[in-house]
Amino acid sequence: MATIHLLVGFMGFGKTTIAKELEEKIPAVRLTHDEFMVKLYGRNMPYADFHPNYDKVDNLLWNLAEKIIKAGTDVIMDYGFWSHEDRKKAYQRAKKISEKVVFHNVCCKMDVAKQRILKRSEDDAAELLISEDEFDTLAKRYEPWSYSDDYPVVLHNARTYEYIGQIVQVKIDRPLGSKHPKFGFEYPVNYGYVPFTKSGDGEELDVYVLAVDEPLKEYEGRCIGVIHRKDDDDDKLIVVPEALDLDNDTIERETAFQEKWFKHILIRDSAAEKVKKEA
Repeated sequence: MATIHLLVGFMGFGKTTIAKELEEKIPAVRLTHDEFMVKLYGRNMPYADFHPNYDKVDNLLWNLAEKIIKAGTDVIMDYGFWSHEDRKKAYQRAKKISEKVVFHNVCCKMDVAKQRILKRSEDDAAELLISEDEFDTLAKRYEPWSYSDDYPVVLHNARTYEYIGQIVQVKIDRPLGSKHPKFGFEYPVNYGYVPFTKSGDGEELDVYVLAVDEPLKEYEGRCIGVIHRKDDDDDKLIVVPEALDLDNDTIERETAFQEKWFKHILIRDSAAEKVKKEA
């Protein structure tokens, strides 16, 4: 089954840039709502016409998404989904089309986004026209991604520890019982990565899947911690079944087959807050 990718972020956060990168990498069909609005209704439509036209384009794109998924191709819904309620409705609607749904949350500072939008409105006639007052008014409606958004997510432009508490989809490339391609040791746990991410070493973000006693090809679970290597720029997520938690000693023991060779710290929620304050 093909996947529906839902892009989250306010205007100017860089959603469409990431959507275009995903479009090429996956590959997938990108449906950017703003582009359809401009092509159909122009870049500066009267306010009274905006919401009715928005809804027409919205229904058109979701109908297109369903047809594309049925054809076996991934779809990127490049919308923004500004509120928790928007994300809830989008997830429910997407799940009716495909079993495989993942959000992509894009992080950016509001002042940076504002400058991007004002410059874009001035320089690019293909973009929606947004004034400074309009940006400030709309920014009040934006609700950043939080723990209440309890859906599978890829975090773009975020720190690794921000995955703690989040649901992630893992691709397993070294399942339980397989051997390391170079060093030959056997994996006592499932080991994989979160697709569409980038770790400090330039590769996808690695994952230990713990508390699952059978070889896996893919897995959806909750991140309960991060192993931060001090002598190797290659953090590892700790992912377990959603209703489960593990103590630090268990995590260290289960990952020691590989982590014993590296200086590292295990980051949990409280440690993440400390790292955040020190950053």
